[in-house]
Amino acid sequence: MNNDREEWITRRAYELWDQAGRPDGQDHEHWRQASAEWEEEQGKASQLDPWEEET
Repeated sequence: MNNDREEWITRRAYELWDQAGRPDGQDHEHWRQASAEWEEEQGKASQLDPWEEET
């Protein structure tokens, strides 16, 4: 699962960098933002009741 996380964050950080116009020197910020998005999504997923249908 850790590989999934790293891969997702890498791809998302690249997307953020690309959308920002590919600026130099902001890789840590894009990585931080992508990591925060991953954690937010994982938090939402863990709050779902596995027996409850999503609507």
